[in-house]
Amino acid sequence: MARIQICAEQVSTVNPTYSATVTCESPRFTPIGAGDECHMSVYNVSLDAASSPMTLSFSFNSEFEYQYLDHGVTFNDYCSVNGQSGSITLPTGLTQCCCGLTPTYVYSYSCNAAAITTTSTMVQGPVSLAFTVSNLCSTTLICINTEECP
Repeated sequence: MARIQICAEQVSTVNPTYSATVTCESPRFTPIGAGDECHMSVYNVSLDAASSPMTLSFSFNSEFEYQYLDHGVTFNDYCSVNGQSGSITLPTGLTQCCCGLTPTYVYSYSCNAAAITTTSTMVQGPVSLAFTVSNLCSTTLICINTEECP
């Protein structure tokens, strides 16, 4: 009985995530407490399929609300951190598919206003991004045992 090996591609989807604590070190006023809002934008998302392993890179801006005192009255302001960047290395062994599939990705992002912290000199908060990257391939072998036909 002969054994035949066929080289094929297994199409995969991965769900990498990114989390960071962003610190704003230049609030306009002296923080006395955390606010209850944060905002975030993500841009320049790109997948470098030529690198090994493949890498997702992106830029983001975020702002966190904080409280400050002005003549005994509590006000709110935002501290912004712009031009941040990040990257995620995808699992080793994934490549662009040879069968004509183009890698695609979608993402979502958020900041957690409930986790904003302050000191008298800074405001910080967590941000997170979740990606779904589809149409990635990894080489796989399919083995077939053959018999002679009667």
